[in-house]
Amino acid sequence: MPPAEADGGDAAAPGALAPRLCGVAIPLRGRPLFLALCVGAIGSAVGFAALQEGVFQVPGFEFSGWMTFVTAATMAVCGQLELAIIGGRRVGALSQYLKLSLLTLGGMYFTNWSLKYLTYPTRVLFKSSKLLPTMVAGTLMQGRSYSCLEYLAAGGLVAGIVLFTLGDADTLPRFHGTGVGLILLGMACDAATSNYEEKAFFRVAAPASQAEVIAYSSLFGSVWALLLLLPTDELGAAMRHSREQPSVLPLLVGSSVCGYASVSLVLLLIRLYGATVTELVKSLRKVLTVVLSFVLYPKPMSWKYAAGGAAVLCSLVATQELQRRKGGDVKQPRDDGVEAEPLNAAAAGDGDGGGPKEVEMVEKPGSSV
Repeated sequence: MPPAEADGGDAAAPGALAPRLCGVAIPLRGRPLFLALCVGAIGSAVGFAALQEGVFQVPGFEFSGWMTFVTAATMAVCGQLELAIIGGRRVGALSQYLKLSLLTLGGMYFTNWSLKYLTYPTRVLFKSSKLLPTMVAGTLMQGRSYSCLEYLAAGGLVAGIVLFTLGDADTLPRFHGTGVGLILLGMACDAATSNYEEKAFFRVAAPASQAEVIAYSSLFGSVWALLLLLPTDELGAAMRHSREQPSVLPLLVGSSVCGYASVSLVLLLIRLYGATVTELVKSLRKVLTVVLSFVLYPKPMSWKYAAGGAAVLCSLVATQELQRRKGGDVKQPRDDGVEAEPLNAAAAGDGDGGGPKEVEMVEKPGSSV
């Protein structure tokens, strides 16, 4: 559920700062802000997926390392351009970005590699189940706890993914268990990435901008990706293929720009509402991505696709409702003045027309407050 506005609290609290995207303040609060960020994140992510899958439809394209390098390099350029627009100095330490770049590169590299063995919808739904490892990582890295019902609902995602993967095994000639292992590695990297970003860059006294996080992590990531390409013959073969198929680079760059916009919006969601709530939004957008993939690029059908997709959707709805009742991971405004209203912010106001108040939460066994 999107965050509700505090009772009588439409105006920002004194001294509060509006969240910014590409250096431009977003003049929204509460539910409209959350919905706007969700629509932007979903739209840009769907564009990223459609263009990226289009690359794999180009005859002869099988260069996942090249795709990872171009994606990281393009996002690094976009990030540096945004930093030039908004100005300011770097806040995060280079050593932190070095660590983050290894996680982000691992997520991209293993995920792109898995597409040699899995269909794009299966890859997308596998990533939807990232909510479960994100919850586990949140417990280990940030001391959060979740109820048995939350883990049960997240586990339903896994059941749906298993069915969907069995559909791949029935209909995809190139299906191999290696793809499952690769996508699981990518999911583990992504789950650690979300929590590390939140802990190291956003839940600190002097938070970094999302542009800075993307720019530096992608810059280091593109270097790692290039170093992985150099010892192999993939770089030369990929460049020759791109010359022979001139649509490849525009599709790669276009998908990367959409990916940058998506990551920027996702990081802002993490900054305002927490990693777990953001994973819910990302999971919902993946459902739309799967549907669009079947519409744009027809594939052999199986009842297991339908059953798996239904199980994933039901699990997402259940998990979202549990998060709405709990109030999400963010419980009070951020220290830097940017309003990070909790999901149950309707209970935060006292009806006096003031700004949002801190939500009084009663700690319960198995809940995070």
